[in-house]
Order: sequence, then C-alpha cells, then structure tokens
Amino acid sequence: MGASTGNAAYFQRGSVFWLAVITLSFGYYTWVVLWPQSIPYESLGLLGSFTQYLVDHHHTLLHNG
Repeated sequence: MGASTGNAAYFQRGSVFWLAVITLSFGYYTWVVLWPQSIPYESLGLLGSFTQYLVDHHHTLLHNG
C-alpha cells in the first residue's frame, strides 16, 4: 500500500456546536419516549406544545423511532 496524499484533510473534527445539538436532541427524545409524564410542557413554550401533541397523538411512532 502506497502512501496517499491528502489523508490529513480526510478526517476532520466536528463542530462542537453540532455535537452539542445532536447530543441534547437525543437526550430530549429519550426523555419524551421513556418519561413523557415528567416533561414540563407549559414551561417549554412552542417546543412543549409540539412535544405534547406528538406524545398524545403519535406516541407509538415515537416509541418505534
């Protein structure tokens, strides 16, 4: 196997912003699926209203996701 040029640029470090967004999103999704009764929907504003709608009408879909 010969040495190829440009390997240093192939793998790049991810943005800390996107790593945090993805981690928090997965955490929120887990919270919604496993413990929907403990979420303060009123305190979350528009996100809370949307989450409550999903939990009330599409919980099976969330659980299977």
